[in-house]
Amino acid sequence: MLRINLLPIKAARKHDTAKFELLVFMGGVGVLVLALFLFHSVRLSDLKETEDRIAAVKKQIEQLKQDVVRVEDFKKKAATLEKKIKVINDLQTKRISPAKMLDEIATILTDQDKVWLSKLDEKDGKLVFSGGAMEHEDISEFQLALERRAKLIKDVKLTVVAAKKFKDHDYLEWNMECIATYRDG
Repeated sequence: MLRINLLPIKAARKHDTAKFELLVFMGGVGVLVLALFLFHSVRLSDLKETEDRIAAVKKQIEQLKQDVVRVEDFKKKAATLEKKIKVINDLQTKRISPAKMLDEIATILTDQDKVWLSKLDEKDGKLVFSGGAMEHEDISEFQLALERRAKLIKDVKLTVVAAKKFKDHDYLEWNMECIATYRDG
C-alpha cells in the first residue's frame, strides 16, 4: 500500500532553511555594515589626524614667515646701524686726526730751530706746506723728520726751493706736498 504523507514536512523544512539562510544573510550584512562602519571610523580618524597635522604645519609656516619678516627687518636695522657706526667712526677720525696731525707737525717744527712754516693747505687729503729755512740741510732734516715721525703723513715730496732775501738776511723759501692719511698707524 501506498503511503501518502499529508504532513507538510518538506515545506516546513524548506521554510526553516529559508529562514536560516535569511538569518545568515542578514547576519553577514550586519557584520559587513559593522566592518564598514569601523573602517569608516578609522578612516575618519586618520583624516582628522592628517587635517590637524596640515593645520599645524600651516600655522608653523605662518610663524616662520613672520620670523623671516622679522629677521629681514633686523638685517635692515643692523645694516643701518652699521652704516651709522661707520659714519660716526669716520666723523670721529676726521675730528680728531687733523688735530693729531697738526700736533705732530708742531712737535717736529719745535725740534727744528731754523725751519718755519708760513702756510698749510689741505684739500681731499693732500697737504701743501710752504715755509722758510736758513739752509738746505734744515729743509732736508724737516722733510726726513716728517717722513719718519709723523704717523698721519705719507709720501712727503719737496717741490720748490727758492733763495730769498729779507732785509739783510738770506733764507730759502720751500714748498712740500704730502698725503694726510687721518688714520693712526
